[in-house]
Amino acid sequence: MPFSRHSGIDLRNLESVSKFLRQEKPDIVINSAAHVGGIAYNALRPVDIYEDNLVMGYNLMKAAHEARVAKLVNILPNCTYPGVAEMYRENEWWNGPMHETVLTHGMPRKAVWVHALAMKMEKQFNSIHLVLANLYGPRDHFDPIRSHALGALVRKILDARLLGAKTVEIWGTGAPVREWMYVEDAAEGIFQSMERYEDIEIMNIGTGVGYTITETANAIRSAASWQGEFTYDTSKPDGAPRKILDVTKMRSLLKWTPPTGFGQGIERTVKWYLDSRKAVTDHEDTQSQRQSASGFA
Repeated sequence: MPFSRHSGIDLRNLESVSKFLRQEKPDIVINSAAHVGGIAYNALRPVDIYEDNLVMGYNLMKAAHEARVAKLVNILPNCTYPGVAEMYRENEWWNGPMHETVLTHGMPRKAVWVHALAMKMEKQFNSIHLVLANLYGPRDHFDPIRSHALGALVRKILDARLLGAKTVEIWGTGAPVREWMYVEDAAEGIFQSMERYEDIEIMNIGTGVGYTITETANAIRSAASWQGEFTYDTSKPDGAPRKILDVTKMRSLLKWTPPTGFGQGIERTVKWYLDSRKAVTDHEDTQSQRQSASGFA
């Protein structure tokens, strides 16, 4: 059963989380909650992002232990790795600082693992921690500010096609390399790990394959049948140069790899956005109004 603000449970409120878990008595809890966005959003809301992620992680860990949850599956972003790493290997997770553009999001998420380690040492609380590649697919964020690069590019390119625009602007140089995993594959990887992985140490879940931002944009352009050109705003930050997970451990322990090819996943995402464009933009308008009224995104 999902629990979030949409279902009336605010993870920033410990009493609300504790009451829900006591009532439902789940054996396993999957924590994928996050206050997150792309580089532009991180720069706009650093305090909210830091505080919300810190509080949500703490509350859920404490409430899950008190409710006697048998296993907590904690989802971590790949931005918790050192920002200059060429390849993200689990045994190098602590080998340097995160990239400055994601620090306020990554640091509180990493602190959840430290909390979990303390809970295991003192209270024998069972949790696993999965570092996921960047996700994409239907029902992603497509807002140009809130979304990650792929979602923003889907929005920009398809809107350009529909409006007859000849160019689309890409932030930065287009050179950074990102690994993308289709959302349904991510769900399968989480389920496989939930069933078969028991170690407190992190495990990467991803494809192990990276694409530059320009290669990503070209794949979307092809799937969208748009004939325009890209321009680059190099005054905008690139972020970390490479984000690719070493998935040797995942393949060895789970005997599994994500089945959806990048081109196939892009085609599905483009089709979903075209079919759902009005609903997406209406939802974003509603969210913007709520944020303006509450001061919270």
